[in-house]
Amino acid sequence: MFNQKDIKVKENHIILNEKEDIKVNKNKVDNNYVIEYFFDENGIMAPFEFRSVIDSIMQKIPDLKEITIHPPLNHYDIECVIAKDINIIKNQLKIMVELSKRYGIKLNIVYHTLIDFNNHKELTLDKIWELLEILKGSDVRILIENIFMFFEDKCTAYQIAEYFDSPNLRVCFDICHLYCRANIYKESVYECAKKYLDPELCKKYTYQVHFSYTANNDGYIDHKTHGRGHNNIEDLKRDCELLKEYNMDKCNYVTEISEDDYSTRKDQIKDIEMLYELFEY
Repeated sequence: MFNQKDIKVKENHIILNEKEDIKVNKNKVDNNYVIEYFFDENGIMAPFEFRSVIDSIMQKIPDLKEITIHPPLNHYDIECVIAKDINIIKNQLKIMVELSKRYGIKLNIVYHTLIDFNNHKELTLDKIWELLEILKGSDVRILIENIFMFFEDKCTAYQIAEYFDSPNLRVCFDICHLYCRANIYKESVYECAKKYLDPELCKKYTYQVHFSYTANNDGYIDHKTHGRGHNNIEDLKRDCELLKEYNMDKCNYVTEISEDDYSTRKDQIKDIEMLYELFEY
């Protein structure tokens, strides 16, 4: 059974849009925030701004200890930005190092990847070394997030993390994307995980988990069944037990929930409440 005292629940998922004001939930959990950016088509590949956002958050909550930044969700995969202009990432990482030192906080930035490790060998690994040089000795991390590709045998995010074996590069594991991969191959999520994941690599390199529910195999059609809140505590417990099986029970959990109404965050709040109930945290 899952040890109910082993998990850390991470709340406070701030959703920002270029035209929105900053939304800060002051009911903090473990002093950790996540900032996600949603850009329209005109914002693709733009060097998004986060310095003023972090400054504003730290003014409101000066005892905050950690912030995670999720770049724009449209075509902002790490290999795409490196190919477009690596200085976009370099300049962002330099700002993050500066802010981390100024406020004495941990800062993370999440990047998706849509190519497998063999392609990374040819295209990006030498460039990622350059990025890690900027972060050396700092409390700033790049988090590589798994997606669901047809042509990868093993999880590329963990292969990248193992290759560099750097404290400044870790994995953000998205359980919803594991379900998507299983659905692509028409197999159970347990069969998929057994072939796709190495428990020892998961234990060593997973820094953060994107936690949400996947109802069936109709994919990301209007986000109606993927990346949603769990229907009940039994479904939630099942996903937690799967994560524990692969040694991902002691890292940071971020409830990354697609909502019908983002102004209330009721589905995310429900998931957090069930995690509290399950783990007596």
